[in-house]
Amino acid sequence: MKIKVEELNLTYPITPGESFLKKKGLIETFIDKFKKNKKKKIKINPENKHAKINALKNINFQLEEGDKLGLVGLNGSGKSTLLKCLSGILDPDLGSKIIINGSYLPIINPINFSEQEDTVLNNLILIAQIFGFKFNYVKENADLILNFCELTEYSNYPFQTLSTGMRFKLIFSICFLLKRDNYFIDEFLTTGDEKFQNKGFKLINEEMSDSTIVLCSHSQEIIKKFCNKILVLNKGEQVFFGNTQKGLECFNAIINNNLK
Repeated sequence: MKIKVEELNLTYPITPGESFLKKKGLIETFIDKFKKNKKKKIKINPENKHAKINALKNINFQLEEGDKLGLVGLNGSGKSTLLKCLSGILDPDLGSKIIINGSYLPIINPINFSEQEDTVLNNLILIAQIFGFKFNYVKENADLILNFCELTEYSNYPFQTLSTGMRFKLIFSICFLLKRDNYFIDEFLTTGDEKFQNKGFKLINEEMSDSTIVLCSHSQEIIKKFCNKILVLNKGEQVFFGNTQKGLECFNAIINNNLK
């Protein structure tokens, strides 16, 4: 067992801006001026002052070594929130249990880690160190990474001169050539051109078959191609965990129902 999640719940408290809404401010002025029904007011129910949002409700699943799990769901279903709980960015409610065996790397909007005016090589080293890799190890593997993402000739260029696709290709190469036991990825495998995507999938399938990966994606093609398991979320609730094809059928039923 590499990853085990039991009864994971995450609750956000709601603390509305009472003074802003209770006083006749900008919102009510706008409504009074432009709404035909001027009796309609914005009100806060006193009983809801301490209301809560259940962002995740009773999530349970277990992954073995080498499993590739796809997280799918409509916008706001809790996919990225679950990734952040696994990554330690968010703390779930008391009583939730997350067990992760081995090293792990969260890949959640990593482009923000860059220093735009510094060189591509120095950014490679910086980003890899932020991800937890040791300086000497990164230096030894820098040429391998630059060669894989086809950026060797750009190594001394300012990072800001790279296109968005080139930047993500560099970060992808850092993440997967400097290996970890577990990866938590938010919409990252869809970056780069199709040629590089295929190159990346080949690397993962051939060199990282024993790594466990949790991937959040809106691309059903990526999920089909990459994942052997799937977890379907709907409004923070787990509605399916298991076979990828059956899970996508469940997810498409949710989409169709939502469109009615």
